[in-house]
Amino acid sequence: MIYYDLGKDIQAFTTDRTIGREPSLLCPLLGIPMERFARPHQVHRDSIYQIDEAFFSLPHAEQRERLESIDAVISDVRGACIGISTADCIPVIVYDSEHHVAAAIHAGWKGTVQRIVEKAIDKLQERYDTNPSLCTAAIGPGISQESFEVGQEVVSCFEEAGFPMERYTIMREKPHIDLKAINRQQLLDKGIKEHCITVSTIDTFTDTQYFSARREQRGDVKCGRILTGFVL
Repeated sequence: MIYYDLGKDIQAFTTDRTIGREPSLLCPLLGIPMERFARPHQVHRDSIYQIDEAFFSLPHAEQRERLESIDAVISDVRGACIGISTADCIPVIVYDSEHHVAAAIHAGWKGTVQRIVEKAIDKLQERYDTNPSLCTAAIGPGISQESFEVGQEVVSCFEEAGFPMERYTIMREKPHIDLKAINRQQLLDKGIKEHCITVSTIDTFTDTQYFSARREQRGDVKCGRILTGFVL
């Protein structure tokens, strides 16, 4: 498991495939009861949900309902494991040490086009009065530019959304997009300082310690997911 140094009062991490997103394996490592584990069902959109202490008092079915179609979560709850799952998409953690709150963000290419990282920071500012210049952030393991071959229609989606894709695209036989760099720039654009951003060099497509939907998922064969999250 990878741990990120975002501050003394937060455990921020990404699991490998031996743990995945299985709470019975992860929670004991973090010292967290399984009933205080939360992750959304993601759908590659830009919806963000605030998890408060009352959330963990809800019946499990209602917790699942509230986290349906959510791609980023923000919280100030102590002693809970909160995270998002990926298998090539880009996971992002943002931590506000001033207000002791954090966000876990799932940024696949569709979420990145919708600027989900920027919107999650906006939500932290709205709900907790977060100052991005005082935040730290980590971009976890995800598909690299070298491995992320796409069609021109994907590049066009980014261009139509105002991204300067000449900065983030290299051409092989097809375009290759640097999703980590685009999300890092979103963090910078919202005011997080460059030296406060950690970017993992791990490429989930080529590193078999991590699940990769592009490498492993074929037809009816589904691959697992890793979890990137935090404990306050």
